[in-house]
Amino acid sequence: MKFLKIKLLVIALIMFAASSAFASFSQTFTFDTSSIEGTAGYLDFQFNPGNNTTSNATAVISGFDGANGALGIYDPSQSFGNVSGVLPGQVSITSTPDSQLNDYFHQFTFGKQISFALGIDNYTGSTFALTFYGSDGATSLMTSNPNGQVLTVTMNTNGTTNVNATPTPIPAAAWLLGSGLMGLFGIRRRTGK
Repeated sequence: MKFLKIKLLVIALIMFAASSAFASFSQTFTFDTSSIEGTAGYLDFQFNPGNNTTSNATAVISGFDGANGALGIYDPSQSFGNVSGVLPGQVSITSTPDSQLNDYFHQFTFGKQISFALGIDNYTGSTFALTFYGSDGATSLMTSNPNGQVLTVTMNTNGTTNVNATPTPIPAAAWLLGSGLMGLFGIRRRTGK
């Protein structure tokens, strides 16, 4: 009887761990923005409920590094919904079943890259998105995506997560290094050494 109780306890712990795995998401993202370096524009972080959202969810942006880009003025009137905090510190965006738009909008002059950590909990049915806008706050940069998003993280109600990030161009230095290596290989082959 005692052995059966231990088995049931182990099974309960495994099921609890499995259900907890679906209740959170954590990842660090890095975007190569060297193609728009020096461009004045905006960062737009959104976290909104989906059609099947039944509970509150919170997205936390932390560890922001603009890689020599410059954060400009943050105007709280340009952000909407349940937003707290300001970059480069921690920003929390909470999505509730009845909230339609939760949006953190911040002026930014782009540098070589942008990186940040994203943590999401209790995410059932919500979607996180990041868009880079030009100085008019409407023209999207670095993507042909019709919505202008360079990143979307969709948390499905079945516990799976879809991450779509716009590929960023290969920096010119990488092309130069590659062609140099090919040239050295060609010379070595030609001389027979």
